[in-house]
Amino acid sequence: MIRTIVLTFLCLIHMNQFVVAQIAEENKECKEFSVRNGLPNFFSKAMLGDSVKVAYLGGSITKQEGWRVYSRNWFKERFPQAKFSEVNAAINGTGSDFGAFRLKEHVLKYKPDLVFIEFAVNDSKTDSTKIIRSIESIVRQIRQANPYTAICFVYTIKADFLKTEQKGLLPNSALQMEKVADHYGIPSINFGFEIARMVNNQRLIMTADVKEQNGVKVFSPDGVHPYPETGHIIYQNVLQRSFEKMIPTKANALIKSKLPKPMVSDCYVHTQMVDIKDVTLSPNWELMDLKENSSFSELGNFLPFVGKAGKSGETIAIRFKGHAFGFFDIMGPDLGRIIVEIDGVVKDTIYRFDSYCTYRRMGYTIIDGLEDKKHTVVFRSLCEPFDKTAILSNKEKIAKTPEDYKPNNLYIGKILVEGKLLK
Repeated sequence: MIRTIVLTFLCLIHMNQFVVAQIAEENKECKEFSVRNGLPNFFSKAMLGDSVKVAYLGGSITKQEGWRVYSRNWFKERFPQAKFSEVNAAINGTGSDFGAFRLKEHVLKYKPDLVFIEFAVNDSKTDSTKIIRSIESIVRQIRQANPYTAICFVYTIKADFLKTEQKGLLPNSALQMEKVADHYGIPSINFGFEIARMVNNQRLIMTADVKEQNGVKVFSPDGVHPYPETGHIIYQNVLQRSFEKMIPTKANALIKSKLPKPMVSDCYVHTQMVDIKDVTLSPNWELMDLKENSSFSELGNFLPFVGKAGKSGETIAIRFKGHAFGFFDIMGPDLGRIIVEIDGVVKDTIYRFDSYCTYRRMGYTIIDGLEDKKHTVVFRSLCEPFDKTAILSNKEKIAKTPEDYKPNNLYIGKILVEGKLLK
């Protein structure tokens, strides 16, 4: 009896220790900067006066004329002997999942020396396991393409993260990225740490429609996208002092990064984006050159061509061996729906119109979790009318320009494949 009680007591202690350890892991202390293995190759090339190409992979915060531009300019000032160039691979509203699919085309083909990865805000509603898979997929693709390429994670902030960061904790999306950073020795910079500290000290206002109130600077107009003159300056200050801590006293020989065992078994390491012109289309798709079309020209940098379907029943067919696929397209006021059929079975009807579709923007859809085998996929246009007023948040837009919302087209530029495309 006594032995049973003792064993039960010891088990309870062990379980309690496990729970405490698990809680500690899931509430990792928020720090501004973690050096890990640093960026020795980047600094060696910069200090020796080589050509240095810096890629920025992220969403709309990175796309802004803010920390990306400021950091690029600072690199040129700090290392005037080097020749810096930029790869701007930031696309509004995109997460790390799409980042893993577009990495080869938007980043790796330019052979960068340093890649910044910024997805904490856009991944904020993404499942933890998917964040780890996508971020690890990006890291492994970079390391496999060139083991000498430097990688740095940056964590931006939004208003929803503020309370967590004010408690000295990391938001979940950044926490998951930290796990990948630990595994691969990647330095990480948390811009949100300084923002939360300044708000705590009443030296910064998180959100307002002006850049200053009563002598106090305002971070952003919407709680997400910093003002270039205020929030992005703070981001750059954090990046600059973090980089200064990593600069070696002298340039050293380049170090080849080792590739440890993957954290997850279903990494996206064989991703590709296939041009719409290179897949099987039904006869009535119209190929559009976006750079030659003034209504779409601003989207042409990433989607030079799209296929337009204006009637229901038009199809795109692909065969591939793998476990995930999707498409890269345009969303907007005049968009419709697409039916997805996998191996002869209709799986979903996907709306290409959402609550923000008062303007045209790039979008994407990824369908994963398939068995890793050969699949036949058919995308079928559905261009019949539906209630857009019920979906759109700004309902006045439809009332003012109803003709913009009457068409229900599809504009698809690329098909996403994880695995091997089959003929």
